[in-house]
Amino acid sequence: MKRQLFQIAFAGALGLVAACSPEERPEAADRPPDAAAKPDAGDRASAATETADVKLAISMDKTVDASDINVDTDPATKIVTLKGTVASAEQKARAEAIAVREATGFRVVNDLVVKRKAD
Repeated sequence: MKRQLFQIAFAGALGLVAACSPEERPEAADRPPDAAAKPDAGDRASAATETADVKLAISMDKTVDASDINVDTDPATKIVTLKGTVASAEQKARAEAIAVREATGFRVVNDLVVKRKAD
């Protein structure tokens, strides 16, 4: 339970940090907008929210051991990536299904590795 609370607090802190990041450098205001520009603060906050939502949902699922799952979200490409290890193919599939459900509008890349834990 303490681990889940820590994960929830950590995910929330990540969202807060991303939302409070500076939007643009002042010297960039003189230039015309670039189509391939970095995501703005709203995009970064949205990505941080998606990361937190996915991590929280996976952590709360009793069928998935989320202790070694890392969730990364790229706001520019709208991709959520799952990295780390899980104990079974079922956990890998379940984590992906949860991410797809939670990260509406984002593509999910499942890079989780199945690694059976030693007895």
